[in-house]
Amino acid sequence: MNKKYKDFQFILICLVLTSVSFASDKTGMTLFEKLIGVLVSGALIFSLIKGYLTVNKIWKRRKNEEVANSISIVAAMLGFAVGFPFLLNSLLITNDYFSAAKSVVALILATVFTLIGTGYFVDKNRGVGFFTLIGRALKLEGKESGELITDMLRPKGANKIIEILKKLAAIDDDIAQEEIDLINQFSEKWGIDLPELKPGKPAEVTNLVELKSLVQAYLDEGPDTDVAEGLVDLINLMAEADDEVTEEEAMAVSEFTGMISHYVSSEKGGEIQMYEVNIVPQNKEQMDAVRELLPELNIVQDRGGKVFKVGRYFSEDYAEAVCKKYIDLGLYSGTAKVSAEPE
Repeated sequence: MNKKYKDFQFILICLVLTSVSFASDKTGMTLFEKLIGVLVSGALIFSLIKGYLTVNKIWKRRKNEEVANSISIVAAMLGFAVGFPFLLNSLLITNDYFSAAKSVVALILATVFTLIGTGYFVDKNRGVGFFTLIGRALKLEGKESGELITDMLRPKGANKIIEILKKLAAIDDDIAQEEIDLINQFSEKWGIDLPELKPGKPAEVTNLVELKSLVQAYLDEGPDTDVAEGLVDLINLMAEADDEVTEEEAMAVSEFTGMISHYVSSEKGGEIQMYEVNIVPQNKEQMDAVRELLPELNIVQDRGGKVFKVGRYFSEDYAEAVCKKYIDLGLYSGTAKVSAEPE
């Protein structure tokens, strides 16, 4: 056992014995009152130990600027506002010396954390006046004072929502200033860095499949159903921001609204109507063409005969657009309305 630990243990035992004897020396006290006295004395000792351990943990890091900035200077200075009145009350009115000693410990902690929180021990602050350091610390805290509240108010997946809005704005190959203003409004509200967007032709064309994957990734994070339903309104607001809803925007809004509705329905328990796209080969040549085009699909027996089931979509317009793609290739394709059970 190392010498420092032995010394600390010896001091602790002495303090406990002293507190016990101090509590026992008082005459006219009942056994219960003596027991309370011992517990109070012990609490004072534990307060000293707690204070030492708290300061000890941070003391060797006092020169680290990040550590200094992580301490709330306002909270540290409030320790004086709380400690002094209690100290004076304990010394001058109640004569409660245990409470007075505890207040002294609190004031020492407030002093240490105030010095560290101002950056007083940071090497680069040498020569800077103490009050200047306090002013800097207060200014920094003022800037960061809303961080916790912002994080609490920021919806889950806020960054993905902004990314969805950015891609939705570019889906018609033209970004309007009204769309940029709306994106910036929510970025500022949620404390997210403003995206670099300029009116006109976007630097990168939005891929509808990628955008749909992004919406699904957002839903996979499990946002609150109320927030998810609010995203539907936000997507519609975004599409109408420039007073012109293009065919691409209408299709995207319709599909994403269905995706979100399905998610909400799944969370609350229920079912939703979806649109299934099927390719029905009319001959062996078409069957071979589909197998070459979509090798991952298997042919299945359905009411319409042997069909390839391409996928299910939440929007009829989106499903029809998928059908049209295959019809343009000379393949017979159609949609069927189906009920989707909650996942």
